Amino acid sequence: MENLNPIHVFQSVMLATSENTSLTSKQVDEALTAIFSGGVETSLIEKWLRLVSTHVPTTAEIFGGVRALLRTGSSIPTDIACERIIDTAGTGGAPKMLNVSTLSAVIIAACRGVVAKSGNRSRTGFGSSETLAALGVNIQAEPITQARMLAECGFCFCLAPKHYPAARFASEARKAIGTPTLFNAIGPLSNPAGAMRQVVGVWNRDLLTPVAEVLARRGAVRAFVIHSADGFDEVSVSDQTHAVEVVRGRVMGNIVFEPEQFGIPRSKSPPQGVQNLQDATTLFRRLASGIDCGGALDLVLVNAALGLMVADKANDPKTAAALALDAIQSGRVNSLLERIVVLSNQ
Repeated sequence: MENLNPIHVFQSVMLATSENTSLTSKQVDEALTAIFSGGVETSLIEKWLRLVSTHVPTTAEIFGGVRALLRTGSSIPTDIACERIIDTAGTGGAPKMLNVSTLSAVIIAACRGVVAKSGNRSRTGFGSSETLAALGVNIQAEPITQARMLAECGFCFCLAPKHYPAARFASEARKAIGTPTLFNAIGPLSNPAGAMRQVVGVWNRDLLTPVAEVLARRGAVRAFVIHSADGFDEVSVSDQTHAVEVVRGRVMGNIVFEPEQFGIPRSKSPPQGVQNLQDATTLFRRLASGIDCGGALDLVLVNAALGLMVADKANDPKTAAALALDAIQSGRVNSLLERIVVLSNQ
């Protein structure tokens, strides 16, 4: 396809998109490869993404997108087997309360997991990348530094634009649309360290199975794809959480998690969310150091617990949540956070 004009390739896929309810993996691969070449105008990209967004992305579409994105990226040169590495990135697009997946990732690492946490610039301005940067973490660390961090402290942050710069050609179109697109589903499944263990929150319950099937096709060792009944892309403390589990390349089926399974009392409503970057950073520090308790802490514990199960550090939700709480109360999480800041800036 290298010898074909990107515009011609893209227009061919655009025609297919307008005539079909969904696309093949090959068609999505071709469309994104054309976009990543920089040869497609933003207006055409936006038009195509709007057409594709009339339905929830299918397994084939997500798989083709992941394949195209991975070809453009830079990987982390780590000696740690990808079968050990965990990611906790979600798709975004759902309401956001606080940086649950990021703090969960640090907790997992504090429990001797190995986490390459993917993330991007957020629509809120206080997502994972902004909060970590405000905490002093160098989110633009080079791959060699990330590899050293994985080896020395079991955590690194993978900023999507740093590893997949060609995706910038779609950024203006995505902003113009303002709602989740195919890219939201692709990003978390394109980990630069090749993570084969994942917790992936999705913005729509209909995405549970397609994302799980892509993880299975990519050989995930263990993963949970989750969406809560109250509309969040994470485990809920106030309602059921629907999940699909993947084990060693196989989709195992649907699971429903209740807060009580984690040893957490069900709350009447989700915890109050943060409103700005300063609030997000302050809450992150307070939770990591064990100062804060209540609903925000409960939310972090249930989500970290799922990651600890994925990491094979616990066999059940209640034991996993207890491990997460101990990691905070013992000071290990706060100490690790300080270590992450230092290593990322070396």
